Amino acid sequence: MLNKEGFSVFAFRREKNQQPSKEKSPKNPTKIGLIAGAIVLNALVAYFVYQHFIVRVEHENLARLSEQQVQTAARQLQFKINGLQSSLDQFGQRHTLISGIEKNDGQLLEQWRATISNALPEGSTVLLLNSRAAPEAQIPGLDFRFTELDMINEVIRGEKPLPEAGKIEDSWFFTLVSGIFSRDDIEINNAHLAPGAIMVRLPISSLNDALIQADVSLGSYQLIQSYQPRLNQTLTTVGTGLSPKVSAKLNDLWSIDFYPSKMLIKQANAQPWFVLIGLSVFAGLTLFGAVFAANFIEKKKLRKHQASMLSNTTPSAHQASAANPLAALDDVEIAEEDKSLMSGEAASRSNTTTTMEPVKLKFPEHVFRAYDIRGLAKDEINTNFALALGKTLGSRIVAQGDTHIFVARDGRTSSPELSKALIDGIVSTGCRVNDIGLMPSPLLYYAVATSEENKHGVIVTASHNGADYNGFKIMLNGNTLAKDEIAVIRQQMETEDFNTGEGSVTETDVESNYIDEILSDVALMGDVRLVIDAGNGATSEIAPRLFSEMGCDVIPLHCEIDGNFPNHDPDPSREENLADLIKAVKDEGADLGVAFDGDGDRIFIVTDEGEIITADRLLMLFAKDIVSRNPGADVVYDVKCTRQLGSLISSYGGRPIMWKTGHAHMKAKLIETGALLGGEYSGHIFIKDRWYGFDDGLLVAARLLEIMSLRDQKMSEIFAAFPALPSTPEIRVAIDESEKFETVKRLVESGNFQSGTTTTVDGLRVDFAKGWGLVRASNTAAELTLRFEGDNEEVIEQLKLLFKRELAKVAPSLDLSF
Repeated sequence: MLNKEGFSVFAFRREKNQQPSKEKSPKNPTKIGLIAGAIVLNALVAYFVYQHFIVRVEHENLARLSEQQVQTAARQLQFKINGLQSSLDQFGQRHTLISGIEKNDGQLLEQWRATISNALPEGSTVLLLNSRAAPEAQIPGLDFRFTELDMINEVIRGEKPLPEAGKIEDSWFFTLVSGIFSRDDIEINNAHLAPGAIMVRLPISSLNDALIQADVSLGSYQLIQSYQPRLNQTLTTVGTGLSPKVSAKLNDLWSIDFYPSKMLIKQANAQPWFVLIGLSVFAGLTLFGAVFAANFIEKKKLRKHQASMLSNTTPSAHQASAANPLAALDDVEIAEEDKSLMSGEAASRSNTTTTMEPVKLKFPEHVFRAYDIRGLAKDEINTNFALALGKTLGSRIVAQGDTHIFVARDGRTSSPELSKALIDGIVSTGCRVNDIGLMPSPLLYYAVATSEENKHGVIVTASHNGADYNGFKIMLNGNTLAKDEIAVIRQQMETEDFNTGEGSVTETDVESNYIDEILSDVALMGDVRLVIDAGNGATSEIAPRLFSEMGCDVIPLHCEIDGNFPNHDPDPSREENLADLIKAVKDEGADLGVAFDGDGDRIFIVTDEGEIITADRLLMLFAKDIVSRNPGADVVYDVKCTRQLGSLISSYGGRPIMWKTGHAHMKAKLIETGALLGGEYSGHIFIKDRWYGFDDGLLVAARLLEIMSLRDQKMSEIFAAFPALPSTPEIRVAIDESEKFETVKRLVESGNFQSGTTTTVDGLRVDFAKGWGLVRASNTAAELTLRFEGDNEEVIEQLKLLFKRELAKVAPSLDLSF
């Protein structure tokens, strides 16, 4: 405790306990410090000189020598390819070959085929094709790749396609195509059409000799085929080498990567002797200077110390404590009650401080779903909700140093007011809005994918849900938000942790660029009669415009935007919602019918015969197209897809990956794996081959029409090659929203599915030798979703009974009348 004299008692105790100090001569670390500094300086200078006068020179030498090697290899390889192409072109101008093609003289064509084959490297395959019939019909049993069909069409039109490589079993080959031109070329639309084409497949190893001539003792050469930056295919390699790599382009598809050998690296080495001599001289001078300076400083400080000792007037501890009572208390323990006396002002401030808990807003938890926000409009998703969401998104964007976000909306009656409140919330944080207006979701994704400064977006939509619903799909930093990120959004909305500022709104046109890019990438060969059922959703105006500009004869069906969806719900995955489309396709004699959901990111198709093609069969066709051109590519599909899909992907050299249902889950998996293709049974298809990898019903329809026109087949004939196993559509079992996930969890833990192989990546899928069944909790509705596939209907019924039995054990109240 303190006495009346304040702190003097404590000061006395300290003074009493102090021991007289022994006089010590001051230690001076100057000498050691200067010498150490000189050593460090020498090390830094040596490192700088080594990096800039030795390493840099060696890198420049190696880069120059490597560039010489790769350019030499590129010239030799290009000369080889040009020679092969020139030989084909010369054969294509021979009169007797032209006559044989025009007359379809089988014997004469066989003679020419043998002649051309003899002129090419061993192992080459030669095909002579007439332009009046599809290649598959002329060479039955030969599996033409889509790129080969495209190359044949190009040379018939008089174009010169680049060579492209593919894989047959484990061996790479490349394809060259040349036109067979007669003097009586047929002129159509100002294009000269050749009566036929020569197509040859050559082993990629036939190009190795051109690379070997470039001297493999100096490094390795790899011939690379690239359809996009993330997917490089190594076609052949000769020699051995080390990094760094140097590349040279042959054309838009092929390039050569060169890796230098140890021999070439040795040739590039610099001679560092003159540098080492200079560094040694510099080191000696700096060390001598450091020792000299240290001795001088030490003597000066010693004289100053001696003078100080003679006139020492340092105050006593008691004097110090009197001047400043607190100075002597450094090593004295003070009770808590004494501390309050010592600092009354600080204690007062501490005692009057209170912690205020923020008042939380409350939003329904169930509307924050696995990959979007969705609920009943006005009751759950209202303007207050939209305003808080806008403030949250704007605050997050501003906090990370960005300034812009795209905003879009679908055609629902509640979307305009929700969009306005959302934008008001965003702008109040200082964030700027690029408003693209009423558009399908794919155009929001396109805007984000193609913008350099803006990688954020949000659209007001409830996708395929009925007119009473609305919600939001969100992209931040180029990624669609899923479960955990959406939970963070909810937390910030409820705590009102918002930024404040003054933003702005700019109307932005995305539609024109989107349509132009599709038109520049997708080309149709011939006329197409197309029925479009937009379901009165967001694609009602853009879809007819796009496909009309592509050259299709478009028959619009329910293509008037109406947020009440008066004709049918905007969910094409339900068969009853496709009845109008099937009838229109048959009545109009159309080649194809396409149906989009409410926001245009999903697609279902109907063939010329009125057959509904499920999305997993559509994936099979795209897998054949894309994987055959990109062997080794990954394809992601959800747990609801047919088991035939995995085996087909593998047969074309791809890697099948089964994953969770949900567009956000699928996009994240595509980014993680670098997959070129993905899809869900519900109709979401993701194409990253020549596109951006988001789900886009419009782009999928355009690419499908391209495949159909290139093959010159009816859609029903194309899908005859992908027969469907007997299966059920999605079976929906109503269940309370709060119980659906727990029910599936109990089924996974306690269900008895005999010898079946279980997959629990999303719900429970059980595979047997003759079929499979699935049950999962819907992420968009209060229901369980089931699906079954089997070798025959009897197997499907057995699977149904098995799942009913096990579901009844964990949820007896469910209506299992399916």
